[in-house]
Amino acid sequence: MIAAIIPAHDEAARVEHAVLSLHRQTRPPERILVMSDDSTDATVEVALHAGAEVLLTVDNRHHRAGALNQALDTVRMEPDDLVLVLDPGVRLPPGFLARALAALRDRNVGAVSARSTAVGGPAALIRWQALEDVRRSFGRYCDEGAVTGQTRLALDLEAVGWRLSPPLEAEEEGPGPVEHLAPVPAEHAVPVPVERVAPVPVEVLRAEPAAA
Repeated sequence: MIAAIIPAHDEAARVEHAVLSLHRQTRPPERILVMSDDSTDATVEVALHAGAEVLLTVDNRHHRAGALNQALDTVRMEPDDLVLVLDPGVRLPPGFLARALAALRDRNVGAVSARSTAVGGPAALIRWQALEDVRRSFGRYCDEGAVTGQTRLALDLEAVGWRLSPPLEAEEEGPGPVEHLAPVPAEHAVPVPVERVAPVPVEVLRAEPAAA
């Protein structure tokens, strides 16, 4: 199974394109989840209308990394399942997931990212087993206290023994008002040990079925 997770803060203008690019994959994901991080615009409504499930963050103070950790704590995956992390400004070409799956036939490869980005950046398909190895080793999936958040997951995957595949092409739109691009507070300038507690009870929203 492939579960796609799109972390989004006030991304009503862009999230629909990202969701539709997933529906149009030659090998589409089984689940598409938009993680709305305190959005004050129509992100939730647009995502639901586009055919995604929506998760709502709870007391998240760690921007994109915190939203991803809450989403990953919420989804239920098996060791052979895969997680696609996708920024809302990215439109994947229709064959992206099929080509990424081909790269993951090498059982030593833990992740495939979009070209010119780090794992944890605009787009990356990651083995659930690799993410669990990171969690067991470091106590979390994504480092919530590191300035180098986009490259941290790549370094963590390699540190626990996984290789990274050469990146694939993806189309990225211009930057939007995403919260995680805000300056990082000085107290978070270096990695901070994080003690994982019980998963936060994240609310899951789904579109109402159309009336017959």
